[in-house]
Order: sequence, then structure tokens, then C-alpha cells
Amino acid sequence: MTNKKSLKIITIGDINADLSFMLHHLPAAGDDVVASGLHWSGGGAGLNSALAFSRLGGAVWLIGRVGNDPAAEVALQAVRQAGVELRLVQHDSSLPTGLCGVLVTANGERSLLSYRGANVACDPLDLSSDLMRDTDLLSISGHALLEGPQQATTLHAIELAEEHNVPVALDLCLLTIRAAGPLLLDLLPQLWLLTLNEEELRALLPGLSFQWALEQLLERGAHHVAIKRGAQGCTILEGEQRLAFLPPVVQVVDTTACGDAFSAGYAWALLRGAPLPARATLANLMGALTASKPGAAAAIPSRIQLFRRLDARLHYLLNSR
Repeated sequence: MTNKKSLKIITIGDINADLSFMLHHLPAAGDDVVASGLHWSGGGAGLNSALAFSRLGGAVWLIGRVGNDPAAEVALQAVRQAGVELRLVQHDSSLPTGLCGVLVTANGERSLLSYRGANVACDPLDLSSDLMRDTDLLSISGHALLEGPQQATTLHAIELAEEHNVPVALDLCLLTIRAAGPLLLDLLPQLWLLTLNEEELRALLPGLSFQWALEQLLERGAHHVAIKRGAQGCTILEGEQRLAFLPPVVQVVDTTACGDAFSAGYAWALLRGAPLPARATLANLMGALTASKPGAAAAIPSRIQLFRRLDARLHYLLNSR
């Protein structure tokens, strides 16, 4: 879409402090399991996406809400250090910062236990039409459409984006599909890019085969669609093309945030006007490298790490400043 050197990207979504427990196995009901390790990290899909876009070289604004508590600094430390613009991150005087307990088993799979806290109360009053001026992308994480004032904020941001012809990317999540599936289907014509995984696709369009569900997304108005398939890479829909791409092989440590990193990588490459195989390559690499380290935001690869693993012919995707 654009090849200008600095892309302004606005991200909306949850901002959490993540506490990850490394486990040999998940506890059964009433069980007592000892973790082999634990660590704090910034997290939440909105924050993870903002950091990923920043690592790729974007000028990123993050919209969300945290509490006035120590967990807010845990959550925001990584994006603050990365230079993400935080003036639209609201601070709540009564609700705590969102907290996510992440249970990571030996094969890298994770289970989440979340308290959304201040995220739900994100207020649309801080959004103005001027915010979208010269913006290249509005990136929305699925939880932002789940409920309450945060949902109203996100829908208002989509309206502003449409007024200014700013493309909108949405990365779905199961919770929002279960709570607001009809709303999401109605939004499809307004989306420039939709990313989701296979389980989310089945939940959004139940009872359909994989291929028929893909066709339905396009028929209902989505312009670009990327299906995240974990160790199988991704399937991309564009016009008449239905192409699958395998990811690089890595030692999986923790799959937290790898979907967020994938979606940011794909949107970034699409913004840069990259051909379809290059988009899938960057997105798969972002997701795979994130899965090779523990944590959420802390695991998202740096530009140096991406340069080292990315084919030299695709380095132009990282030369953005």
C-alpha cells in the first residue's frame, strides 16, 4: 500500500502484566503442581502488537487502559523502552491493571487465566479525528471488541479510520467470537486485513468446512485474510489465490504472543507493498522466533534478530526509518 519510510500505526487492545509459570504438565482439578520457572512480562494482545510493529520500525501509538499500580509499570516497560507513544494509555484510579497467568507446558503450549481489569474501561473520549491524520494503519486486537467502554472505543476508532481512509486490521480471539460473533461478521466489509487461527475460524463460521469457511470470509467482505496454523505456518487468501506457507523450524519454548507477532508481521509487510510470499515469510518468522523464547512481549524478536534470519532480498521490509 505504501513504501514511505516511517509508518504510523495505531494499535488498540489489552495491556496486561503477564506472570508465566513453566510446568511439566497442567494441574488436574485439585492437583498441586510445582513450576520449574516463572517470570513477569508485559503482555496483552494490544501491547504485544504495538511492540511488534515498533520492532519492525513503525511509529506506533498504543490505546488502552491500565491501573495506578505497580503492575502497570511491569506491563508498559517494554513498549516504553521501544519508543511506543503512550500518551493515549489511560490510567484508572479504581480498576487494577489487567493480569494474565500463563501456564506453559514442556511442549511450549500455553493456557491463560486472565483478569481484564482496567482494559474493559478504556474510554473513547480521548479519541479525536485528528488522531487518524497521516495514520497508515489501525490495528485492533480481538479483545478490544469484547465488551463495555473498550468495545465502544474500538468501534469509534473504526469510524474515524473510515473517515480518513485508514485501513483497519483485526486479529481475532475466541472470547470475542463467542461473545460478539454477529458484530464481527458485520464488521468484515470494513476490514482491510483479518487474521485468525483455525479454531477461531471454526467458531466464527461453525459447521462449515475449512475451505468453505475461507470462501465465506471473502464473500462477506474481508479484503485480505491470513489464517494462522501454528507449526503448519499459514494459509493466505487474496483474490483467487489460496496459498499455504510453512514456517521456519525452531525449538518451541512458549507460544504466548506468537500469534500477535505473526499478525503484526503480516500487516507490516502488506503495508510495505510486499508480494504475498514475502508477507507470509516475515509473518511466519515473527511468530516462530517469538515461540522460541519464554514470555509475551519479552519474546518478540528485535530487528537485529529478524535481519539475521530473514533472506537478504527481504531486508527492505525492515529498512523503515
